[in-house]
Amino acid sequence: MMGMYRVALMMGMVAFSAASAEAAQLNGPGDDTDHEIRVVNNFWSPVRVYVQDANGRLHLLGRVARGKFKVLEVSNEIAETSQVRLKVYPNDPVWSLVGNSDGIRTKELDLQDGDAVTVWLETDLTQSMIEVQKG
Repeated sequence: MMGMYRVALMMGMVAFSAASAEAAQLNGPGDDTDHEIRVVNNFWSPVRVYVQDANGRLHLLGRVARGKFKVLEVSNEIAETSQVRLKVYPNDPVWSLVGNSDGIRTKELDLQDGDAVTVWLETDLTQSMIEVQKG
């Protein structure tokens, strides 16, 4: 009976590996991929990261927990509209006594293929830095 469980477990692992390999082949080198935004959150609470497109609409990229690093993606549809702007807001609970709706925003960015954007959030958000690596 234990042998059957082991075989079933191995077959499940093989099936999972095959599905992962297929997904990896879909986005091979040279394909048109999304732009990466790397966020290092040294702020004292989680944050929400948005991208604002040329029409002024905000698109939520994701949330980054306190003390964590996360890679977020901006779709090509948004990045190719023209210049975009990143906005970061604290993600405090509604009932929080220290809740604050103030955040930070970048200047307009013109993201081209191969550009990498890294955002370092500091305890004082006004001291945060952004780095855009071209190419």
